[in-house]
Amino acid sequence: MGAAKTVFLTILTIAGILLIALSFAASYADEYLKERITEDCEDEVGTIGELIGADEGQCQDARDLREQVASVGRSIGFIGAGCIAATTLFVVLGRRGD
Repeated sequence: MGAAKTVFLTILTIAGILLIALSFAASYADEYLKERITEDCEDEVGTIGELIGADEGQCQDARDLREQVASVGRSIGFIGAGCIAATTLFVVLGRRGD
């Protein structure tokens, strides 16, 4: 296996691992946002405040942010898994040819 291919596969593996780690971090952020929304917006006082506009749209902003974080986290996880799968595929196919 050539030096350039080895460097490429190493970078691809590191990128995959980092992206998967970022995906896990996004899932923790999603859980934190879910807990805060439940505490602050989905009780009686929070619901009334949201209905009369006393929260100035913060509850809806938090829900939107949570949705974006979850979506980005899933996308990053899939890309990271794809990088790891591509690395594995290149290594297996490279060894088959030898």
